[in-house]
Amino acid sequence: MNNNRKEKWTHIVEGVIDRIRVSDYCGPKIAILGSKSATKKALSAGRILINGMVAKSADFLKNGDQLTVIGSGISKIKKYDIEVPIAYEDDYLIIVQKPAGIAVNGNRYKTLENALADTEKSTQKDALPRPVATHRIDVPTRGLVMLAKTKSSLMELARLFKEKKIRKKYYAIVHGDASAISKIDEPISGKASATLVRMISTVPSRVFGHMSLLELSPLTGRTHQLRIHLQSCGHLILGDKEYAAGQKTILGKGLFLCAAGLSFTHPFTKKHVNVELDVPGKFARIIKREKERYNR
Repeated sequence: MNNNRKEKWTHIVEGVIDRIRVSDYCGPKIAILGSKSATKKALSAGRILINGMVAKSADFLKNGDQLTVIGSGISKIKKYDIEVPIAYEDDYLIIVQKPAGIAVNGNRYKTLENALADTEKSTQKDALPRPVATHRIDVPTRGLVMLAKTKSSLMELARLFKEKKIRKKYYAIVHGDASAISKIDEPISGKASATLVRMISTVPSRVFGHMSLLELSPLTGRTHQLRIHLQSCGHLILGDKEYAAGQKTILGKGLFLCAAGLSFTHPFTKKHVNVELDVPGKFARIIKREKERYNR
């Protein structure tokens, strides 16, 4: 697929009450764009239409507007040579384990999408030239990311995420004893946000009082939701220097947050797909180390 074929992607704006610019709306809402930077490029190239007219970044949207994106906008493939374990793959989608430290996509070379540039293409008529991410996790977060291999699967998976029909699970190690928390309901940037919390284990720690291994299930998908929610409860995720706000944490070992589960009904085969990772060995080792140090 390329822009010369004039492939068109349509989207009907829903639920816009306050004034919102097309540049702020498209990246988060239209799967093929995926980011604000990609949206800006598409606007500059005249590839985004509002009700059939070429859009400008300053244009405002209203409920019911029809947005059209012309072409996939997928840039020339630049293979990034890094090993990415595959957790699940079929002719429509692929789920992989993103290493910590690289972005899912964006205007950079070291991305997950570039690392998967030579993935075998789908045999479907609407095959994408390379897998395109259907959601994102933070650069320092490791774990499962799902990418679409066809245009139709990209749109369908985006719909499933929007309708909260894809269940996500994470593992995290946090400061303190978080056994009293089962759900966090705290708005983020004025928007309703909710996270379910399940304690797996907690151990005493000389430095942090306690250290807890948690299973987290976000019910909403706000940016940095898990990191913000846990920090707001006094349970900073270990190694999260961005939200430490002066707190002492373990630096140089990365962020102890892992996207460990995706569960959904496949939009084409209609079979249930459940992909889960074990608690990372790195997480288990640090819990064991803290307990041993405390007991010395």
